[in-house]
Amino acid sequence: MRIRAWDRILFVECGDGWIVEEAWRRAGRAYVCGLDRSVAHVELAKRLREIPGKVEFSLWDGQRLPVPDLGFNRVVATLDSMRAYDPAALFRDLRRVLRADGDGYLLQSVSHHGGLPHALAEAGWPELHELARTDDHTAVLLHIRPAASTPVA
Repeated sequence: MRIRAWDRILFVECGDGWIVEEAWRRAGRAYVCGLDRSVAHVELAKRLREIPGKVEFSLWDGQRLPVPDLGFNRVVATLDSMRAYDPAALFRDLRRVLRADGDGYLLQSVSHHGGLPHALAEAGWPELHELARTDDHTAVLLHIRPAASTPVA
């Protein structure tokens, strides 16, 4: 994932926040926000890693992302921990928070990858490119780009 100074980066389902903190360290002047549905994960991330105004964590309900429209240059979502969600609705919400020139990244189990292209296209993300797989080929990292002319729902 390309990370630059001054980026605003959102991590959805960030766990204990390690990846959020690491992204902030690499970017230097970025603002990085981590969301998770687990109260325990958010509390741990806040205690270990939060730096107000730079690295922040919030709880979310698994439905609507509690962040402003067009607020982020990069959005990274870990989908394996989100079994009971509506993928197309989540992907529409990811588009809502991503700036027009922004990039999305998905970390997905290969075993649950089947319907992903259809759900992404339905939500206005026609571009999908595989960037990497784990050594054991159980997970894949995808780069996604929204359609330029598709309005955000």
